[in-house]
Amino acid sequence: MEFSNILEDTKEDVIVEDSQSKKLEDEHGDRGKIYPYDPTKTDIDIREDKQSIYQFMRQLDRKQLIIPEYQRNAVWKPKQKSRFIESIILNFPLPPFYINQRTDGYYLIIDGLQRTTTLHDFINNKFALSDLEALPSLNNLYFQDLTSAYQAKIEDKNLMLYVIKPSVPIEVVYELFDRINTGGTPLNRQEVRNCIFLGRATELLKELSEQDYFRRAIDNGVSSTRMKDREVILRYLTFKIFDYEKDYKGDLSAFLEEAMKKINDQKKMGEEEIEILKQDFKRVMKFSYEFFENRNFRYPIIDKDGKTTSRGFINTSMFESISYFFSINTDSFLRTHKERIIQNYDELLKNQDYFNAVRFSTGSKAKVIDRFKLAKEILGKVD
Repeated sequence: MEFSNILEDTKEDVIVEDSQSKKLEDEHGDRGKIYPYDPTKTDIDIREDKQSIYQFMRQLDRKQLIIPEYQRNAVWKPKQKSRFIESIILNFPLPPFYINQRTDGYYLIIDGLQRTTTLHDFINNKFALSDLEALPSLNNLYFQDLTSAYQAKIEDKNLMLYVIKPSVPIEVVYELFDRINTGGTPLNRQEVRNCIFLGRATELLKELSEQDYFRRAIDNGVSSTRMKDREVILRYLTFKIFDYEKDYKGDLSAFLEEAMKKINDQKKMGEEEIEILKQDFKRVMKFSYEFFENRNFRYPIIDKDGKTTSRGFINTSMFESISYFFSINTDSFLRTHKERIIQNYDELLKNQDYFNAVRFSTGSKAKVIDRFKLAKEILGKVD
Protein backbone atom coordinates (compact mmCIF):
# COMPACT_ATOMS: atom_id res chain seq x y z
CA MET A 1 0.00 0.00 0.00
CA GLU A 2 1.42 3.38 -0.96
CA PHE A 3 1.83 5.95 1.79
CA SER A 4 0.00 8.55 -0.29
CA ASN A 5 -3.11 6.37 -0.44
CA ILE A 6 -3.11 5.95 3.31
CA LEU A 7 -2.96 9.67 3.91
CA GLU A 8 -6.07 10.55 1.97
CA ASP A 9 -8.40 8.84 4.44
CA THR A 10 -6.84 10.06 7.67
CA LYS A 11 -7.44 13.04 9.92
CA GLU A 12 -4.76 15.49 10.99
CA ASP A 13 -2.36 14.31 13.70
CA VAL A 14 -3.64 10.70 13.63
CA ILE A 15 -0.59 8.48 13.27
CA VAL A 16 -1.26 5.09 11.72
CA GLU A 17 1.54 3.05 13.29
CA ASP A 18 1.34 0.00 11.04
CA SER A 19 1.30 2.11 7.89
CA GLN A 20 4.26 4.18 8.98
CA SER A 21 6.18 1.06 9.94
CA LYS A 22 5.39 -0.60 6.63
CA LYS A 23 6.62 2.46 4.74
CA LEU A 24 9.95 2.30 6.54
CA GLU A 25 10.21 -1.43 5.84
CA ASP A 26 9.28 -1.10 2.17
CA GLU A 27 12.02 1.45 1.53
CA HIS A 28 14.67 -1.11 2.38
CA GLY A 29 14.00 -3.07 -0.75
CA ASP A 30 13.44 -6.80 -1.09
CA ARG A 31 13.76 -8.52 2.29
CA GLY A 32 14.11 -11.85 0.55
CA LYS A 33 17.16 -11.11 -1.51
CA ILE A 34 18.98 -14.13 0.03
CA TYR A 35 16.61 -16.31 -1.97
CA PRO A 36 16.69 -18.56 -3.88
CA TYR A 37 19.10 -20.23 -1.47
CA ASP A 38 20.93 -23.50 -2.13
CA PRO A 39 21.83 -25.19 1.21
CA THR A 40 24.00 -27.78 -0.62
CA LYS A 41 26.46 -25.05 -1.66
CA THR A 42 26.61 -22.77 1.37
CA ASP A 43 26.25 -23.74 5.00
CA ILE A 44 24.76 -21.34 7.55
CA ASP A 45 26.94 -21.65 10.63
CA ILE A 46 24.51 -22.21 13.50
CA ARG A 47 25.85 -24.43 16.26
CA GLU A 48 24.23 -26.37 19.07
CA ASP A 49 25.46 -25.80 22.59
CA LYS A 50 24.29 -26.88 26.03
CA GLN A 51 24.67 -24.86 29.19
CA SER A 52 23.33 -25.32 32.67
CA ILE A 53 21.06 -22.58 33.95
CA TYR A 54 23.79 -21.71 36.45
CA GLN A 55 26.30 -21.15 33.59
CA PHE A 56 23.73 -19.24 31.56
CA MET A 57 22.91 -16.90 34.45
CA ARG A 58 26.60 -16.36 35.19
CA GLN A 59 27.16 -15.15 31.60
CA LEU A 60 24.21 -12.81 32.01
CA ASP A 61 25.57 -11.38 35.28
CA ARG A 62 28.98 -10.89 33.69
CA LYS A 63 27.29 -9.04 30.82
CA GLN A 64 28.71 -11.48 28.28
CA LEU A 65 25.13 -12.41 27.46
CA ILE A 66 23.01 -9.40 26.54
CA ILE A 67 19.25 -8.97 26.67
CA PRO A 68 18.49 -6.57 23.78
CA GLU A 69 16.29 -3.55 24.18
CA TYR A 70 12.96 -4.56 22.71
CA GLN A 71 10.21 -2.04 23.04
CA ARG A 72 7.44 -4.51 23.74
CA ASN A 73 4.28 -4.50 25.78
CA ALA A 74 4.12 -8.28 26.13
CA VAL A 75 5.58 -9.37 29.47
CA TRP A 76 4.92 -12.69 31.16
CA LYS A 77 2.38 -12.64 33.97
CA PRO A 78 3.18 -14.19 37.39
CA LYS A 79 1.37 -17.42 36.54
CA GLN A 80 3.36 -17.85 33.30
CA LYS A 81 6.63 -17.25 35.13
CA SER A 82 5.75 -19.70 37.86
CA ARG A 83 4.68 -22.44 35.48
CA PHE A 84 7.95 -22.06 33.58
CA ILE A 85 9.95 -22.55 36.80
CA GLU A 86 7.71 -25.48 37.67
CA SER A 87 8.45 -27.07 34.28
CA ILE A 88 12.17 -26.84 35.02
CA ILE A 89 11.80 -28.50 38.42
CA LEU A 90 9.72 -31.26 36.81
CA ASN A 91 12.50 -31.71 34.23
CA PHE A 92 10.16 -31.11 31.31
CA PRO A 93 11.90 -30.41 27.98
CA LEU A 94 12.22 -26.69 27.20
CA PRO A 95 12.21 -24.91 23.85
CA PRO A 96 15.71 -23.98 22.63
CA PHE A 97 17.22 -20.54 23.07
CA TYR A 98 18.56 -18.73 20.00
CA ILE A 99 21.69 -16.66 20.54
CA ASN A 100 23.52 -14.39 18.11
CA GLN A 101 27.30 -14.28 18.60
CA ARG A 102 28.77 -10.88 17.78
CA THR A 103 32.22 -10.26 16.36
CA ASP A 104 33.30 -8.71 19.68
CA GLY A 105 32.58 -11.97 21.51
CA TYR A 106 29.35 -10.90 23.19
CA TYR A 107 26.14 -12.89 22.81
CA LEU A 108 22.67 -11.48 22.12
CA ILE A 109 19.46 -13.31 22.91
CA ILE A 110 17.30 -13.54 19.81
CA ASP A 111 14.62 -15.83 21.16
CA GLY A 112 14.21 -16.62 24.85
CA LEU A 113 13.97 -13.12 26.31
CA GLN A 114 11.04 -13.81 28.65
CA ARG A 115 12.47 -17.15 29.78
CA THR A 116 15.87 -15.61 30.48
CA THR A 117 14.37 -12.70 32.42
CA THR A 118 12.13 -15.06 34.39
CA LEU A 119 15.06 -17.27 35.35
CA HIS A 120 17.21 -14.33 36.40
CA ASP A 121 14.44 -12.69 38.41
CA PHE A 122 13.49 -15.89 40.21
CA ILE A 123 17.05 -16.89 41.12
CA ASN A 124 17.54 -13.34 42.45
CA ASN A 125 14.39 -13.61 44.59
CA LYS A 126 12.37 -10.98 42.74
CA PHE A 127 9.13 -12.99 42.72
CA ALA A 128 7.57 -15.92 44.52
CA LEU A 129 5.95 -18.92 42.84
CA SER A 130 2.16 -18.88 42.48
CA ASP A 131 -0.75 -20.81 40.96
CA LEU A 132 1.28 -24.03 40.73
CA GLU A 133 -0.81 -27.16 40.21
CA ALA A 134 1.75 -29.98 39.98
CA LEU A 135 3.81 -28.67 42.91
CA PRO A 136 1.35 -26.65 45.03
CA SER A 137 3.56 -26.97 48.12
CA LEU A 138 5.98 -24.52 46.45
CA ASN A 139 3.42 -21.73 46.11
CA ASN A 140 4.45 -18.46 47.78
CA LEU A 141 8.10 -19.54 47.96
CA TYR A 142 11.05 -17.54 46.65
CA PHE A 143 14.19 -19.22 45.32
CA GLN A 144 15.91 -18.67 48.65
CA ASP A 145 13.06 -20.52 50.39
CA LEU A 146 13.47 -23.70 48.32
CA THR A 147 15.39 -26.66 49.63
CA SER A 148 18.95 -27.05 48.36
CA ALA A 149 17.77 -30.04 46.31
CA TYR A 150 15.18 -27.93 44.49
CA GLN A 151 17.67 -25.12 43.98
CA ALA A 152 20.20 -27.53 42.50
CA LYS A 153 17.52 -29.00 40.23
CA ILE A 154 16.94 -25.57 38.75
CA GLU A 155 20.58 -24.51 38.47
CA ASP A 156 21.75 -27.84 37.01
CA LYS A 157 19.05 -27.99 34.34
CA ASN A 158 20.63 -27.96 30.87
CA LEU A 159 19.40 -25.49 28.26
CA MET A 160 19.69 -26.12 24.55
CA LEU A 161 21.23 -23.15 22.76
CA TYR A 162 21.44 -22.51 19.04
CA VAL A 163 24.34 -20.10 18.50
CA ILE A 164 24.38 -18.06 15.30
CA LYS A 165 28.03 -17.45 14.48
CA PRO A 166 29.39 -14.07 13.26
CA SER A 167 30.01 -15.46 9.76
CA VAL A 168 26.28 -15.77 9.09
CA PRO A 169 25.27 -13.04 6.54
CA ILE A 170 23.27 -10.14 7.91
CA GLU A 171 20.30 -10.89 5.66
CA VAL A 172 20.14 -14.42 7.08
CA VAL A 173 20.22 -13.00 10.61
CA TYR A 174 17.24 -10.76 9.73
CA GLU A 175 15.40 -13.80 8.42
CA LEU A 176 16.19 -15.81 11.54
CA PHE A 177 14.99 -13.02 13.82
CA ASP A 178 11.76 -12.94 11.83
CA ARG A 179 11.17 -16.70 11.78
CA ILE A 180 12.17 -17.87 15.23
CA ASN A 181 10.96 -15.06 17.45
CA THR A 182 8.22 -16.46 19.70
CA GLY A 183 7.59 -13.34 21.75
CA GLY A 184 4.70 -12.11 19.64
CA THR A 185 5.18 -9.35 17.05
CA PRO A 186 8.20 -10.04 14.79
CA LEU A 187 11.01 -7.55 15.18
CA ASN A 188 11.31 -4.85 12.55
CA ARG A 189 14.66 -4.00 11.02
CA GLN A 190 15.59 -1.19 13.38
CA GLU A 191 14.88 -3.40 16.39
CA VAL A 192 17.14 -6.05 14.90
CA ARG A 193 19.85 -3.47 14.17
CA ASN A 194 19.57 -2.35 17.76
CA CYS A 195 20.50 -5.90 18.79
CA ILE A 196 23.24 -6.60 16.27
CA PHE A 197 24.98 -3.20 16.46
CA LEU A 198 24.63 -2.61 20.17
CA GLY A 199 27.16 0.00 21.25
CA ARG A 200 27.88 3.67 20.60
CA ALA A 201 25.52 3.72 17.61
CA THR A 202 22.51 2.50 19.57
CA GLU A 203 23.37 4.81 22.47
CA LEU A 204 23.59 7.79 20.10
CA LEU A 205 20.23 7.06 18.45
CA LYS A 206 18.55 6.63 21.82
CA GLU A 207 20.01 9.88 23.13
CA LEU A 208 19.00 11.92 20.08
CA SER A 209 15.50 10.44 19.93
CA GLU A 210 14.82 11.61 23.49
CA GLN A 211 15.83 15.24 22.95
CA ASP A 212 13.12 17.88 23.25
CA TYR A 213 14.37 19.72 20.16
CA PHE A 214 13.85 16.58 18.05
CA ARG A 215 10.37 15.87 19.42
CA ARG A 216 9.48 19.53 18.77
CA ALA A 217 10.89 19.50 15.23
CA ILE A 218 8.72 16.54 14.27
CA ASP A 219 5.85 17.74 16.49
CA ASN A 220 5.77 14.20 17.92
CA GLY A 221 4.90 12.97 14.44
CA VAL A 222 7.06 9.83 14.60
CA SER A 223 6.34 7.36 17.35
CA SER A 224 9.05 5.99 19.61
CA THR A 225 7.17 2.69 19.55
CA ARG A 226 9.32 -0.02 17.99
CA MET A 227 12.15 2.46 17.37
CA LYS A 228 10.59 4.21 14.37
CA ASP A 229 12.00 7.52 15.57
CA ARG A 230 15.49 6.06 15.87
CA GLU A 231 15.39 4.79 12.31
CA VAL A 232 14.37 8.22 11.02
CA ILE A 233 17.34 9.76 12.84
CA LEU A 234 19.67 7.03 11.58
CA ARG A 235 18.58 7.74 8.01
CA TYR A 236 19.67 11.38 8.30
CA LEU A 237 22.92 10.58 10.11
CA THR A 238 23.86 7.99 7.50
CA PHE A 239 23.49 10.45 4.64
CA LYS A 240 25.62 12.91 6.63
CA ILE A 241 28.35 10.39 7.43
CA PHE A 242 28.72 9.09 3.88
CA ASP A 243 28.81 10.71 0.45
CA TYR A 244 25.45 9.49 -0.84
CA GLU A 245 26.37 10.14 -4.49
CA LYS A 246 29.48 7.94 -4.31
CA ASP A 247 28.79 5.55 -1.44
CA TYR A 248 25.09 4.74 -1.74
CA LYS A 249 24.48 1.64 -3.88
CA GLY A 250 20.70 1.45 -3.73
CA ASP A 251 20.42 -0.85 -0.70
CA LEU A 252 19.15 1.32 2.14
CA SER A 253 19.40 -1.32 4.86
CA ALA A 254 23.03 -2.06 4.03
CA PHE A 255 23.76 1.69 3.98
CA LEU A 256 22.25 2.20 7.45
CA GLU A 257 24.12 -0.80 8.82
CA GLU A 258 27.43 0.52 7.51
CA ALA A 259 26.78 3.77 9.38
CA MET A 260 26.10 1.93 12.64
CA LYS A 261 29.28 -0.11 12.17
CA LYS A 262 31.31 3.04 11.59
CA ILE A 263 29.88 4.82 14.64
CA ASN A 264 30.67 1.77 16.78
CA ASP A 265 34.25 1.57 15.51
CA GLN A 266 36.38 4.00 17.51
CA LYS A 267 39.16 3.72 14.92
CA LYS A 268 36.83 4.99 12.19
CA MET A 269 34.91 7.56 14.22
CA GLY A 270 36.26 9.25 17.31
CA GLU A 271 34.32 10.88 20.14
CA GLU A 272 34.94 14.32 18.63
CA GLU A 273 33.24 13.27 15.39
CA ILE A 274 30.27 11.87 17.29
CA GLU A 275 29.97 15.15 19.18
CA ILE A 276 29.98 17.00 15.84
CA LEU A 277 27.11 14.78 14.67
CA LYS A 278 25.16 15.59 17.83
CA GLN A 279 25.64 19.33 17.49
CA ASP A 280 24.78 19.24 13.79
CA PHE A 281 21.59 17.33 14.50
CA LYS A 282 20.58 19.74 17.26
CA ARG A 283 21.25 22.75 15.04
CA VAL A 284 19.32 21.31 12.09
CA MET A 285 16.29 20.34 14.18
CA LYS A 286 16.10 23.78 15.77
CA PHE A 287 16.51 25.67 12.48
CA SER A 288 14.02 23.55 10.55
CA TYR A 289 11.36 23.99 13.23
CA GLU A 290 12.03 27.72 13.44
CA PHE A 291 11.42 27.98 9.70
CA PHE A 292 8.57 25.57 9.04
CA GLU A 293 7.04 24.97 12.48
CA ASN A 294 4.33 22.28 12.51
CA ARG A 295 4.59 21.82 8.72
CA ASN A 296 8.15 20.57 9.13
CA PHE A 297 8.97 17.47 7.03
CA ARG A 298 5.32 16.96 6.04
CA TYR A 299 3.43 16.84 2.76
CA PRO A 300 0.02 18.51 3.14
CA ILE A 301 -3.11 16.62 2.14
CA ILE A 302 -5.03 18.44 -0.57
CA ASP A 303 -8.56 17.52 -1.61
CA LYS A 304 -9.91 17.41 -5.17
CA ASP A 305 -10.87 21.09 -4.94
CA GLY A 306 -7.32 22.09 -4.16
CA LYS A 307 -7.94 22.85 -0.48
CA THR A 308 -5.48 21.75 2.17
CA THR A 309 -7.32 19.41 4.54
CA SER A 310 -4.39 18.29 6.68
CA ARG A 311 -0.71 19.01 7.18
CA GLY A 312 -0.02 15.29 6.62
CA PHE A 313 2.41 12.85 8.17
CA ILE A 314 6.14 13.14 8.73
CA ASN A 315 7.83 11.91 5.55
CA THR A 316 11.17 10.25 6.25
CA SER A 317 12.63 11.09 2.84
CA MET A 318 11.72 14.73 3.35
CA PHE A 319 13.33 14.57 6.77
CA GLU A 320 16.61 13.41 5.20
CA SER A 321 16.78 15.87 2.35
CA ILE A 322 15.45 19.00 4.07
CA SER A 323 17.63 18.40 7.12
CA TYR A 324 20.61 18.01 4.82
CA PHE A 325 19.89 21.41 3.27
CA PHE A 326 19.98 23.10 6.68
CA SER A 327 23.13 21.21 7.61
CA ILE A 328 25.20 22.35 4.62
CA ASN A 329 24.23 26.03 4.85
CA THR A 330 25.64 28.51 7.35
CA ASP A 331 23.67 30.24 10.10
CA SER A 332 24.29 33.54 8.34
CA PHE A 333 22.88 32.32 5.02
CA LEU A 334 19.82 30.78 6.66
CA ARG A 335 18.96 33.80 8.77
CA THR A 336 19.58 36.29 5.96
CA HIS A 337 17.25 34.43 3.59
CA LYS A 338 14.75 33.01 6.08
CA GLU A 339 11.61 34.46 4.48
CA ARG A 340 12.68 33.40 1.00
CA ILE A 341 13.49 29.84 2.17
CA ILE A 342 10.04 29.60 3.78
CA GLN A 343 8.50 30.61 0.44
CA ASN A 344 10.74 28.13 -1.36
CA TYR A 345 9.42 25.34 0.89
CA ASP A 346 5.99 25.71 -0.71
CA GLU A 347 7.61 25.63 -4.15
CA LEU A 348 9.50 22.47 -3.23
CA LEU A 349 6.31 20.72 -2.15
CA LYS A 350 4.68 21.60 -5.48
CA ASN A 351 7.58 20.19 -7.49
CA GLN A 352 6.44 16.93 -9.09
CA ASP A 353 9.94 15.46 -9.33
CA TYR A 354 10.51 16.04 -5.61
CA PHE A 355 7.10 14.58 -4.82
CA ASN A 356 8.01 11.43 -6.74
CA ALA A 357 11.43 11.24 -5.11
CA VAL A 358 10.04 11.27 -1.57
CA ARG A 359 6.95 9.16 -2.11
CA PHE A 360 7.74 6.33 -4.52
CA SER A 361 10.64 3.85 -4.68
CA THR A 362 12.46 6.12 -2.28
CA GLY A 363 15.28 3.65 -1.67
CA SER A 364 16.50 3.75 -5.27
CA LYS A 365 19.74 5.62 -5.86
CA ALA A 366 18.15 7.81 -8.54
CA LYS A 367 15.39 8.95 -6.18
CA VAL A 368 17.88 9.60 -3.38
CA ILE A 369 20.02 11.81 -5.63
CA ASP A 370 16.94 13.58 -7.00
CA ARG A 371 15.48 14.55 -3.63
CA PHE A 372 18.75 15.81 -2.17
CA LYS A 373 19.54 17.78 -5.33
CA LEU A 374 16.07 19.35 -5.53
CA ALA A 375 15.93 20.24 -1.84
CA LYS A 376 19.31 22.01 -2.12
CA GLU A 377 18.43 23.80 -5.36
CA ILE A 378 14.86 24.88 -4.63
CA LEU A 379 15.20 25.77 -0.94
CA GLY A 380 18.50 27.53 -1.62
CA LYS A 381 17.24 29.62 -4.54
CA VAL A 382 17.57 33.14 -3.16
CA ASP A 383 18.67 35.20 -6.21
